[in-house]
Amino acid sequence: MNRIDCELLDVECRLAGCRERFSLPEGVLYFDGNSLGALPRTTAASIGAAVGDEWGKGLIRSWLDAGWFHLSRRAGDAIAPLIGASEGEVAVADSTSVNIFKLAASLLRRRGGRRKAVAERGDFPTDVYILQGVVDLLGADCELALAEPGGIAEAIDGDTALVLASHVDYRTGALRDMERLTARCRALGAPIVWDLCHSAGAVPVELNRCKVDYAVGCTYKFLNGGPGAPAFVYVSGDAIGSFEPVVTGWFGHADQFRFEDRYRAADSINKLLAGSPPVLSLRAVLDGVACFDGVDMEELAAKSRRLSGLFIELADERLARHGLELASPRDPAGRGSQVSFRHPDAYAIARALIAGGLIPDFRDPDILRFGITPLYMRYVDVWDAVDAIDAAMSGGAWLDFRTDAREAVT
Repeated sequence: MNRIDCELLDVECRLAGCRERFSLPEGVLYFDGNSLGALPRTTAASIGAAVGDEWGKGLIRSWLDAGWFHLSRRAGDAIAPLIGASEGEVAVADSTSVNIFKLAASLLRRRGGRRKAVAERGDFPTDVYILQGVVDLLGADCELALAEPGGIAEAIDGDTALVLASHVDYRTGALRDMERLTARCRALGAPIVWDLCHSAGAVPVELNRCKVDYAVGCTYKFLNGGPGAPAFVYVSGDAIGSFEPVVTGWFGHADQFRFEDRYRAADSINKLLAGSPPVLSLRAVLDGVACFDGVDMEELAAKSRRLSGLFIELADERLARHGLELASPRDPAGRGSQVSFRHPDAYAIARALIAGGLIPDFRDPDILRFGITPLYMRYVDVWDAVDAIDAAMSGGAWLDFRTDAREAVT
């Protein structure tokens, strides 16, 4: 394999044209789309029109005339096919953390004498923090049980009231078996909430087929919704009728413009809404999701596996001698859309690469993480990234970035 081979793979790639849907800066190799997706070419104009025309000219009439009122559901229905959900099962509102609270608080409130909320040690921190907060709120008859890494299935038993699990490990990219873990939870009568932040838009997600009832995910990573974009929340058609919301805001009311004194939940996914939708952010979410128009998700996932496989192959040949140890699973069936390495000086290496125009990210304590974004990433980008890492390590450029002080955002 050489650079010309990679160029030929790009020519032959049926998804190559999708790259033109994004505004990507020249001279930058972007491998952090699993943390913040690239800017779709249509987003700036969409937000500009929402500000200048819909708000500036339409004013309050735009709640109906421009469809602001229905944006949360519209964005949810656009995301649904990307995660194997059905129309009416997804809404976009609030943050991932808030949506985890909505689901966890409601499900634990009806725990029926069971005590344990189960998560896995080392999962994304906000998931565990939110779950801890809910457990503390509920009092002494509820406890948080943190399984050791890889041991969440064994930690679930007849006393489990709730399971919270990430589909993809944010550090290593390890991919959990959604169908198997969901089936185990069902067999033991324990609801499970899936965090799809590091999988939606890059790896196959089949919520309906796997009989998943509850899930959350963000839109600013692989879905390219922009910084701080609102998250999505999913409740299956089978579960929505019995779901009793804890966050009971007026947008989740059965008839919100009757302005009743008491809350009555909507009989749809709308009961997961609370306050007014963030109109400008939702416009950006819709543009990000529109970048998937005409894209077969299985084909997209296959490209992700090929890109990450190429990265690992080249790293074995050229980077292992620099002390970079593969942290991601080698088996593509068990790997999400990223490639991670361990190195004692991972932070310094990341800063050196960014200074040179290759953007990965660092995850404490020793993870150097490269996101694989198959919608706009090329095979030649992988080749050039490995070239850049090899050059930085061989030339010692990373040594200039060794420091005990770290930036506020890593």
